[in-house]
Amino acid sequence: MRIHQLKSTQISENALSWLMSKYEAVDSMNAEAYRTFLSEDCELQFGNNPIVKCNNDIIGGLKHFWDSINGLDHSFLNVFGRDDHFAVEAMIDYERKDNMVVTIPCVTAIERNDMGLSKSVKIYIDTAPVFLIR
Repeated sequence: MRIHQLKSTQISENALSWLMSKYEAVDSMNAEAYRTFLSEDCELQFGNNPIVKCNNDIIGGLKHFWDSINGLDHSFLNVFGRDDHFAVEAMIDYERKDNMVVTIPCVTAIERNDMGLSKSVKIYIDTAPVFLIR
């Protein structure tokens, strides 16, 4: 997870620190660390896939996706919104199973509950290049 390209952020340092820790868990593909950022009833939508409800199902889906790649690394560009509801613009380097790295733009909208946990995560991305045969 990188922030050297971060141009603009509208959230507090505390919320940015939370966000960075959340994405450190993602980029290390550590499902149990990622789970600590989700409410029990969190809803996640990844690309054009159906909404997944409940953090156990979210973790299962992430593990399945992570099994299809060798790794990933987020680079934040902008963070817009408030501490409880914001959008993150990022570039993501995906290392494919053939060791080729593909960089894909992404925007993720995150809504947090009163305890500071994600209650809604909507990831706007097209991961097709990760799986295209070259």
